[in-house]
Amino acid sequence: MQTTPLTGSEIIRQIQQLVPPGSPEPQDPEILAQLQQLTQALIQDYEDSGRLQGDPFNEAWTRPLYLYEAEVRSQLHGKTVLVTGGEGCVGHQLIQKLVTLGAERIISVDNARCVDGTTPAPIAGIAPNVTLHAIDVRDYDALKRVFEIEKPDLVFHLAAIRIPGVAEKIILTTVTTNIFGTQNIIQLCEEFNVEQCIFSSTGKASRYWTGEVYAASKKVCEWLFAHAAQTGKVRYGMVRFTHMLDNSSMIEQITSKVEQGRPINIHAPERYVAGQNVGEAVHLLLNSLILSQTEQLIFVLVRNLGWPTESLEVALHMIQQSGKNLPIYFQGIPVGYEESFFLGQVDWSKQTEINTLINALETWYDSSISSSGDMIVATTIPFSSAVLTQQLADLRILAADLQTPQSEIKQKLAEVVWQVSKSSMLLATPQQLLQILQWGMNLKQYQRGEFSLAPYKPFIELVVQSLYDRLSVQVLKDCQISMPEFEMMLSVLATFPTLAQEVAYMQKILEPNTKELEPISRKVA
Repeated sequence: MQTTPLTGSEIIRQIQQLVPPGSPEPQDPEILAQLQQLTQALIQDYEDSGRLQGDPFNEAWTRPLYLYEAEVRSQLHGKTVLVTGGEGCVGHQLIQKLVTLGAERIISVDNARCVDGTTPAPIAGIAPNVTLHAIDVRDYDALKRVFEIEKPDLVFHLAAIRIPGVAEKIILTTVTTNIFGTQNIIQLCEEFNVEQCIFSSTGKASRYWTGEVYAASKKVCEWLFAHAAQTGKVRYGMVRFTHMLDNSSMIEQITSKVEQGRPINIHAPERYVAGQNVGEAVHLLLNSLILSQTEQLIFVLVRNLGWPTESLEVALHMIQQSGKNLPIYFQGIPVGYEESFFLGQVDWSKQTEINTLINALETWYDSSISSSGDMIVATTIPFSSAVLTQQLADLRILAADLQTPQSEIKQKLAEVVWQVSKSSMLLATPQQLLQILQWGMNLKQYQRGEFSLAPYKPFIELVVQSLYDRLSVQVLKDCQISMPEFEMMLSVLATFPTLAQEVAYMQKILEPNTKELEPISRKVA
């Protein structure tokens, strides 16, 4: 009797039963043999559904991005350009491109060759007009000497702790490098009258709030650059990258396991990433020279990222191409990668233009499509500079005490992001916040039992708290939310004990003939 093949979800379930998430790499020969069979069955299932016909990242690997070459050449002519993180993947490619585009002199600052991580030492150049300095961006005095000697006209700030999993293990180093190092760069750019400074950020910083160390540190840096753009003399610009294929830690890890013939660990099924290639990244940085403006921070990103790619499919493709009978298992989602995608993050009213590297508030505030058609050009949304300044002062005091547990630094970093993000939310309209909340709660799927709100609790709390004392019947009408729909929304929000006062206030809108809401006495956290 012929047996019915297992479905993909059934195969995955059996793999997880053999090696529960959180387990170490399997060693038992019998379990490995079963995992090999299940992995081959999963590959067959993917092939039968029309997948694994080529590199899942093929589109991202080959996608071009327009370069305003004539304008960039003109901007670089006769200029000295300093690149922090110049020995990294993007930095190295950027320097090569700067050489071909005619920059007069190029200075690379990177800690890759520092003996103790802080001691500066000039290194022989890789080209006649390129000079390398082994310096950590946290070392203000060493950085200042470079600015004094080299006198850069333009700066690209790429140096950072960039791998989320690593950032969670070295929290103090990440905070001091990504945030305090960025403050050093901004201060020196202002002091030495640099013309322009371009910063490389991440799409993870588009989140309204994040507790992950890497994403939070980059979000704080965005605010630092936005504040500098509004108050300083330098013209600042910014780009947001996504998963960089050319130095992908995921691809590097899978490649290493394939070469060693070891079981391949994947975080979890149905985990998706959007990829981009280093050529796009370099062109974004260079185009930012042209697209940046004075007195406000303009950021650019790839407009069409294509469909997100499943990490499981990437692993199966690499096993398939290797010709080896290797097993996969699901290790569980490690710290630094656990935050789920909040549906209120993007503007669902324009589904053909959805882009996970820019949030709905940023889209609504001031965004457009570049003349080349392949980039989104946007302005960072307003926030309270006073809140940012005070929160960072507190963070610096905490980080200066070497006895402070890393967990406390992470907690404070999350609080910094919360407080500054809330200051932005309070500057948004109640209609915008209510729309974000409606999308983010996804009530129809929630009612059907297909959607859990637990992973999105911080985002929902942030939006609801920012709506306090700002709702009216007219706001509901503007958002086309009926009273029954609003009542349903409140019944769900009432399941969050932390929002009891906000819900009590908002429930008054259900009272007959209510037009405006009077705030309930509450203690503001």
